[in-house]
Amino acid sequence: IRAGKAATHDKQMSHAMQRVFEGATHGRALLADKEGVSCADCEALQHPAVIASDWIGFICLFGSSFILVFKLMSFKGPDQDDKYYMGYREKNMISVFVNLFAAIAYWAKLASHANGDVGPAANVVTYKYLDYMATCPLLTADLLWALNLPYKFTYAGFVLVCILCAFMATTCPAPAKFMWFGMGFTLFMYTWYNILMLVKFRLDQMTTKSVKKVRFYLKIACTTYFAIWIGYPTLWVLFEAGIIDPVTSHLMHVLFDVIAKSVYGFALLFFVVGGEKHDFVFLELRPTVEKEYDSEEEDDRKGEDRVIIGSKKAKQIAQSKTRNEDDGYSAYNTNFQGNMFNTNVQQAESNGDMKNTAAEILQLNAQLENIMAKEKDLEQQTRKQ
Repeated sequence: IRAGKAATHDKQMSHAMQRVFEGATHGRALLADKEGVSCADCEALQHPAVIASDWIGFICLFGSSFILVFKLMSFKGPDQDDKYYMGYREKNMISVFVNLFAAIAYWAKLASHANGDVGPAANVVTYKYLDYMATCPLLTADLLWALNLPYKFTYAGFVLVCILCAFMATTCPAPAKFMWFGMGFTLFMYTWYNILMLVKFRLDQMTTKSVKKVRFYLKIACTTYFAIWIGYPTLWVLFEAGIIDPVTSHLMHVLFDVIAKSVYGFALLFFVVGGEKHDFVFLELRPTVEKEYDSEEEDDRKGEDRVIIGSKKAKQIAQSKTRNEDDGYSAYNTNFQGNMFNTNVQQAESNGDMKNTAAEILQLNAQLENIMAKEKDLEQQTRKQ
């Protein structure tokens, strides 16, 4: 009798467990259909490679955010005497939050895996695109800010709209998904190309020896930014065409995330720190459109004291001015303090008194340098006290 009761009890428990399992599977399928995610995608979430890649992505991104914040906060300025140097230049801290926000998104995915990817937490697509909506505009603003390029918030806003279109293309069924993808990809290519042209203008201006020492890190950052970002819509097309499966798509997204955020963050960190050490100053790009001038107009413009960055015509004028200047005036013109008296020198040249005026200016420059040196020594003594 006892054996019969025990067998009956085990059988009932087995049926109950089977009903629970079927209910969970059915609930997951209903959730997947409701949110536009296929059953194959839900099953792929529990794949060992997917879980392992999410752990790797979390460790890389979370670790990168801590290393970046430590490096930036420990930087004490060009003279190593300012403890809160980056605290008053917080725009250089954007890469920290890019990696931190991405790490939080991967932590949410790991929490979903721990729950068996059942329930609302199974919608990993939502976590992924919440990450992109926060980090991609920040990456864009960070790059444009580091090089002092125009349209920082405009292009960051365009990137946000592109990510929103990508989210709709991923969650909506056909043909709506293709409509959203077409709109997002068109805006993405427009934004991507315009940012590329702006960065190219700035890179063409970085020709001095001190700039070339750190320009290598900027090129790495730009390569990861422009090359990896093209990979995301490519993955979407390959997945929708059935060329890659959900697991492969997930692994590639993790790889792209780590490269586009961690590698980019460290490359831009070295460039920013190097620029601060050498006291780089990026002026505005003006004009961005070339104009044709007659030879007489160009001769008149050669005498004008202008700072025109990003213009081929300005470069030609500067080279022509350098060839025509004598040695004394060239030495004067390369001095920062001498630029303050540029107008006076031009007037003296027209009156035939350039040599006397240049001698007076050099004497004034020597006096200014002595005064600045005394002020710097006094400031250092005050800090030591």
